[in-house]
Amino acid sequence: MSKARHLIVPLLLAAGLAACDQNAATAENAAATDGAEATESGNTAGMATAEADIAAANQAAAPAATEAAPAKTQAATIAALPLKRGYYVESDTPCGQASNATTTLLRRNGIGGARDFCEFKKIEQTGPNTYRVTEACGDLQDNAPPETSTSVYSLTGDTAFTAKSEHGWERSARYCAQSSMPPDWRGNDISDVTG
Repeated sequence: MSKARHLIVPLLLAAGLAACDQNAATAENAAATDGAEATESGNTAGMATAEADIAAANQAAAPAATEAAPAKTQAATIAALPLKRGYYVESDTPCGQASNATTTLLRRNGIGGARDFCEFKKIEQTGPNTYRVTEACGDLQDNAPPETSTSVYSLTGDTAFTAKSEHGWERSARYCAQSSMPPDWRGNDISDVTG
């Protein structure tokens, strides 16, 4: 029995030491894991703080950026230009001296002169008195299909406008009552296109 005791004690001692070493290794691993978690937690907290700082800086800069950039306004599509329908004569020509070259007729669906007509395809209000008009324009004496382009109309009340085409031409005209026009225009019945 004493031999067995001599064997058991060293075995127990070895087993105990092995258990102690395992516990020590486990403790070291746990400490390392806790340290890594603490570092990761510190990094996460640091990142969260950095992200919060960036968000605060962006929020502070946002009003300045908004003020610096011009506001984009939504263009409202409307059915017709808010102008009186009828004859419009170039601004520098008296109504009583109008000619084919200086006169246009504003109709329900477009505007045209003696040789051309522009049908309004889309009218968008872009400002208090400003309108972007997509129009299909064609020569009345030519069989070529109309060409679509965009013009910007700036209105002065409901009786005058300046139109600027994307192609570079510009025209300013004002409303002339039919009764103030030369005799050739006074007798025309335009009610079917202006009413």
